[in-house]
Amino acid sequence: MHVEVEHVPGRVTFTLEPAAGDEVGRVGLARRSASFLVDAPPGGVHPDVLVVAALLCARPWVHRRRRFSCSVPASRDLADALHAGPRLRLANLGDGPPRHTPADGRPGLCFSGGTDSVAALAVMPGTTRSYHLARRAPAGERRSTLMDGRAALESCEVLRQQGHAVTVVPSDVEYLADPVGFPHDLTTAVPLLLHADADRLDAVAWGAPLEATYRLQRGRFRDYAQSPFVAEWGPVLAALGLATCVPVAGVSEVVTSTIVARHPAGRAAQSCVRGPGLGRPCGRCPKCARKTLLAASISGAWPPDRVLERQWRGTESRQHLLAEPMKVEPVLAHCAHRYLADGGGSELLRIVAAKAGPDPRAWLARSYEPALELLPARYRDAIADRLHEYALPMSADEEAAVRAYDVTGPDPGRASAQEDLHRWMAARPPRDLTRRAADRVRRELRARRARTDLDAG
Repeated sequence: MHVEVEHVPGRVTFTLEPAAGDEVGRVGLARRSASFLVDAPPGGVHPDVLVVAALLCARPWVHRRRRFSCSVPASRDLADALHAGPRLRLANLGDGPPRHTPADGRPGLCFSGGTDSVAALAVMPGTTRSYHLARRAPAGERRSTLMDGRAALESCEVLRQQGHAVTVVPSDVEYLADPVGFPHDLTTAVPLLLHADADRLDAVAWGAPLEATYRLQRGRFRDYAQSPFVAEWGPVLAALGLATCVPVAGVSEVVTSTIVARHPAGRAAQSCVRGPGLGRPCGRCPKCARKTLLAASISGAWPPDRVLERQWRGTESRQHLLAEPMKVEPVLAHCAHRYLADGGGSELLRIVAAKAGPDPRAWLARSYEPALELLPARYRDAIADRLHEYALPMSADEEAAVRAYDVTGPDPGRASAQEDLHRWMAARPPRDLTRRAADRVRRELRARRARTDLDAG
């Protein structure tokens, strides 16, 4: 794979030129170029940053057995980091120095507008600058998706009104892939990377909670320090003079939901990416179903049983419960048990609680301290102090319970509950097919209007 990089005022464009065989893989290559609308001036982005940004756009089609070629030469330090981490080899090296960490730098946050992202911002230093990648359909693109970006843009505006520094970067990078989506998990960092020099950034942050970082949402603990994010890409970012920073890596969604419920920045939080605006989630997607349970478990104000059950009967949402393990199971377990303890009578949540086993509340509401050790030293103490205002440190026994978490083994009780869950769902088929068809029409009309606005502009 070769990528040509063009930086003109207001725009950075990456043009992919695959070699024979590069397009073979699970992700199809639908388009050949992606642009980012940026404030950074031409010549104001370090060459190594451009190389990594190009790689994150092209990653699904870059093979380890072949050298990755970019029109911008990389430093030897970056080449070594890419070879040692994700085991990728660069073809074009120069004599220039690597990017150095600015002495008076500040952290940057890859901001989505979701609960975990806002919670991360709430505990980060006040100097943090947020960067939001806004989906922008390219001219002539006819594919549509369920995603609606208006709520996230409104979230950015709320934060600006509160005095936070926020940069929105429109990009069509998600349209490179087929199906539409980010080419790589770290592609969301490209807007931040392209502004790292102009804004003097020394760290790159994400809002990923305990369930994601330690893979509990997959049913079994995995040491975050050994994850590809830290072990493979951490050295690459370090070669760019950027420390990795995940402030909420050691706390669960129960804690991040508590943070947004109490912090002023919480007004900007909405995890649903399908609703038409901030404060107007769709109410039908799996995220809405889970966040409804989370909010109620914190406030104690539960919606009627029929409302809760209706959210989980949708085509997508039910698959999250029927999966083994359930999607973000520790949180679902806690919410279901809390609901039953408060007198709830839903048969569905009773079955979910039986499938999940005991309530892990004891450690879900606390901070897993080993995660703090992975924060940049210059920000660690301040972030820890803010985080501990919402979640006290776990005890040694609670930390051991996190490391021992595993719901992937055989369990007769769990198997029986799974059969009950299948029977419950079979008796209540999805009722959202007509609504989904209407949503599809609305998406196509919205995409058509977006193309018209783009052409007019």
